[in-house]
Amino acid sequence: MSELRVLHLSPTWFGDESVRGGGERYPLELAIAMRQETPTRLVAFGGSPGTRHVSGFDIEVQRTWRRLRGRAYDAIGPGFLRALGWASVVHCHQARSGLTALTALIGRPLGKRVFVTDHGGGGVNWVRRLRIGRWIDGQLAQSEFAAATLPYIGRRTKVIYAGVDTVKYSPGTKKTLGQVVYVGRLLPHKGIETAIRGLPAGASLDIYGRPYDADYLEFVRSEASSRPVRIHLGASDLEVIAALRSACAFVMPSVYEDYLGRRQALPELVGLAPLEAMACGTAAIVSDVAGMPEIIPSVGGATVPPSDPDALRRELTPLTSSVQHAQTQGQAARDHVVSRFTWSAVAERCLAAYTA
Repeated sequence: MSELRVLHLSPTWFGDESVRGGGERYPLELAIAMRQETPTRLVAFGGSPGTRHVSGFDIEVQRTWRRLRGRAYDAIGPGFLRALGWASVVHCHQARSGLTALTALIGRPLGKRVFVTDHGGGGVNWVRRLRIGRWIDGQLAQSEFAAATLPYIGRRTKVIYAGVDTVKYSPGTKKTLGQVVYVGRLLPHKGIETAIRGLPAGASLDIYGRPYDADYLEFVRSEASSRPVRIHLGASDLEVIAALRSACAFVMPSVYEDYLGRRQALPELVGLAPLEAMACGTAAIVSDVAGMPEIIPSVGGATVPPSDPDALRRELTPLTSSVQHAQTQGQAARDHVVSRFTWSAVAERCLAAYTA
């Protein structure tokens, strides 16, 4: 068999003005791991064109030619065909994207194998609208929940969970008694107010993330104003990792219904942050929402009903009241991640799916 040339396509780009979350970090980490096995490129669109150098890997950010209906997730550019011509396999990130639909329409007749991983974002669902889901060779879903949301995508579906860089995300030497940490975007579906309301007596909460909704940020600040809560909006990766290492517990209290009563159909397809926290030796407490329960161990983590601060408090109390207990649970969490969720393993599973 000839050598695979894998092209990862992301409709959003990598810069200060970009949308950044699991949907952007996932293709980057996967591409970095995959290039150890086969020639691999990551192409994104929008912002300032050029090359971004991240962790020794070059991200190719191409000029946006247009955005279908003005949506960031539907960005395409003039370099798209050149990149497509280089590849033998194209892995599209975000199913509800004009870029993914165009890749299916053009790539299949050109003999390219086309695969899709959804990350929950997107604009118009062109794949469904144009009825071309079966033109895609396979859906590589991040969870069983994610696979069930897109039954019309791909001739075959395989669940391949996300990974963690277990060297970068590794345990520290000391836990801070009572410290709870949240890491993620500050958006209504994250349910951060539940974490604030569910803090046990004597515990504190550090919130790390970028705000994407000014009204929600103000709401979170109002909830936190009389409580031992600190909000860090511009923290570096090193600062975030240090917090994940020192915390006694990590929380991801995502919801199906946000603080304004709006329904959130896809709050978390799987969740990278809980995996990263567990890799740092910190137990993860998450809400029983979407795909997150699929990655949480019975020892070293727990799930609680969404929007239930009392249930969250019950799980947090033993972790925040004993450093020794937090360390024991954190080590179990670390062992769980190392045995099942590494990016090298994710890359191997994807490569096997490409050639199946």
